[in-house]
Amino acid sequence: MRVRIALLLLLPGLAWAQVYKCRSVDGRLAYSDRACADGGAAETFQPPPLNVVEQDERQRREAAKYQDQGRRWAADEAREARRRQAQQRRDERAQARELDKARRRCHGLELQQRRLRQSAAAAPARKSLAERLAGVEEKLAAAACHRFQEGA
Repeated sequence: MRVRIALLLLLPGLAWAQVYKCRSVDGRLAYSDRACADGGAAETFQPPPLNVVEQDERQRREAAKYQDQGRRWAADEAREARRRQAQQRRDERAQARELDKARRRCHGLELQQRRLRQSAAAAPARKSLAERLAGVEEKLAAAACHRFQEGA
């Protein structure tokens, strides 16, 4: 009788097999008795320990692992937020440079328009001045320089 009980207690240990927990490339989990063949990450499945001391130690290790993973994720998120803020500042500076460039172009066209108007007022019979003035006014309208005038 004692032999039978001893054999019954040993049978679960003999039947124990290694189980692999495979994570596929798309993130799904699969359990198998063979190593992952698709190149997914393999994790050896560890059954829960039988005594309380080992369970507590295992729980502490798992908790530490998840805390470490959480810290890494938080650091990654902070790094990504800093990268987005830096990109936003670069975009704002580029937009400001483009706006300043357009403002300077419009200012130059307005000066040219003012000089041509003064010249046309001094010599009203010159047709070429009127044509040049009309060309400058077209450029001013095309460049939407009204945005940079005071009060607009």
